[in-house]
Amino acid sequence: MTKFWNRDDKVSCIRIAIQCSKLLNDTTTPLFYPQKFILLTDILDNFSELVRSRMRKLTKIHSNDRIIITDENEDTIDFTQVPDKVREISRNWFNKVSCIREVLPRIYLELAMVSSQKYMQRKVHQSDLVRLAKMIRGIAEPLCASYTCAYLARVGNALDPTSKDYLILMVEYMFKLYDNVTKIGHSNLPDD
Repeated sequence: MTKFWNRDDKVSCIRIAIQCSKLLNDTTTPLFYPQKFILLTDILDNFSELVRSRMRKLTKIHSNDRIIITDENEDTIDFTQVPDKVREISRNWFNKVSCIREVLPRIYLELAMVSSQKYMQRKVHQSDLVRLAKMIRGIAEPLCASYTCAYLARVGNALDPTSKDYLILMVEYMFKLYDNVTKIGHSNLPDD
């Protein structure tokens, strides 16, 4: 992914990220799923960091070196000063993600990129996390849905540790999934 990014092939990078998130839909080997989840979400996090670093770089370029965003000052900087060109490019990334038709890749990419919303002069709100939690309810596979909830919880906690509404929705959904799996079983696990 980094090779494509360095060659300015952003389309290939987003395709790789989509393919990685599609791989998380495969639960034929449930015992291997946790390792697969960790490896693939690391790739998605790397994609997110590439996009965020590009937005930082573009902010510096389009503001004539007035606005310099680093890891240290990213939480304190005033994003209302971000140039219009950077907002447009950031919005374009989110538009690409919103065009993904499959539920799982769309959720994972939106979660991976949610921290870049500030470059559109938009703060991530509780309602965004609740919307994503409701989207997760559309995932039929219990193992896949539970790990997607875990990724949402991780991303949500990094953004705002005080938000709880989306967590309550996910816990309620997990109880329903657990109840359903214990009643009818799971197709990829042997019955005991």
